[in-house]
Amino acid sequence: MLGCGGGAQEDATPTTAPTQAPTEAPVQTAAPGGDTGAAPTPPPADPSGNASPAINSITVDPGDGTVLVGTGPALFVVKPGAKEGERIAGSVTTDKGNGAVSGNLVLRFTAPGDLLASGHPLSGNLPENLPLIRSSDHGKTWQAVPGTAEGDYHELESAGGTILAVSVDAPDVLVSKDGGRSFEKKTPPDSPIDVVVNPGNEQQMAVSTEQGTFVSNDGGGSWRPRDTTFGARLTWPAKDALYSVDKAGKVRASKDGGESWEDRGDVGGIPSVIASGQKDELYVGIVGGKLQRSTDGGRKWSTAATLH
Repeated sequence: MLGCGGGAQEDATPTTAPTQAPTEAPVQTAAPGGDTGAAPTPPPADPSGNASPAINSITVDPGDGTVLVGTGPALFVVKPGAKEGERIAGSVTTDKGNGAVSGNLVLRFTAPGDLLASGHPLSGNLPENLPLIRSSDHGKTWQAVPGTAEGDYHELESAGGTILAVSVDAPDVLVSKDGGRSFEKKTPPDSPIDVVVNPGNEQQMAVSTEQGTFVSNDGGGSWRPRDTTFGARLTWPAKDALYSVDKAGKVRASKDGGESWEDRGDVGGIPSVIASGQKDELYVGIVGGKLQRSTDGGRKWSTAATLH
């Protein structure tokens, strides 16, 4: 995204044209007034077995370790110890109608059992873009968050009382302190690919771009370059643990908010998203519908589950 917001540092990278948002499968929506009485049915897997879903979002329940995965074809749940993801169908209730949610959701657990998401419906008398929605049953049923507007976000993060979002068509990091009812725009030096917030300091956030990773220590008012790796995916599970995985799958970690980095392991594939779990647990979605897992802060990786 373009420009430097609120007095960005002079050594920030020059701006470029906005990057393309992560590619997602086309959204299927019913015509207004469509039937929503029947319980939604999960989309079937490709009977040929050749298709593998692109993993767009991963989040881990801090309470029991259940993993929710958003993909183009469907929403998946990976229960603790499971080797395969289970397709689930979620129903959503809003003040504009009811229907089924698609797999095109950006998912974040904000607390044990409390799931926040943004995305699109699969069917029903609903608009193309949903408001923020919440689930307390691992994605089976969803309710619109009161007072939130319809939006198309390809990034959603939460820490304490702060929600960060990145709209698919705007060059800003959106910061909310009231549960997503209103947002303040903060413009980093280049188009955000991924954005995270320090859970120990909500004023400190990092954004990855095609020009590298930038960190703000004042809530997005100014930004400094902290890494030249372009197109990285980020997760920040603890104040002294900021992780980055590059386009080739190489993982690095920083204990000081991006000022210095340590090389870790290799996820074993082309990554699309990284998320943190319990303690030193990390998950990465790679091409082929595989969910890679590390339990030692990114040094060693193995396939935790496969999505079909």
